[in-house]
Amino acid sequence: MSNGFFEQVYQLVNEIPTGKVTSYSQIAARLEQPHNARVVGWAMRQAPTHVPAHRVVKKSGELAPGFSEQRSLLEGEGVAFDKKGRVLMHIYNWEL
Repeated sequence: MSNGFFEQVYQLVNEIPTGKVTSYSQIAARLEQPHNARVVGWAMRQAPTHVPAHRVVKKSGELAPGFSEQRSLLEGEGVAFDKKGRVLMHIYNWEL
């Protein structure tokens, strides 16, 4: 994928409102690249600090591996989790 795709991902992620989340697959689908959810994940790992990458989670509501601050950042925005540590997607999912 080109840097242009990453830039499109970052632009879309910057639109996610505070207290909401979306999934890697939702972003990929919105960018008409439905099979590239993994590439969206790569973009999030390299995201500039001004991009709220913590608001992107797996479609199950699970958090990204290796992003230790993600849960505390989301909790700081009022996002709640179930007993297994997953975001309550039925409440906090931002529909693109």
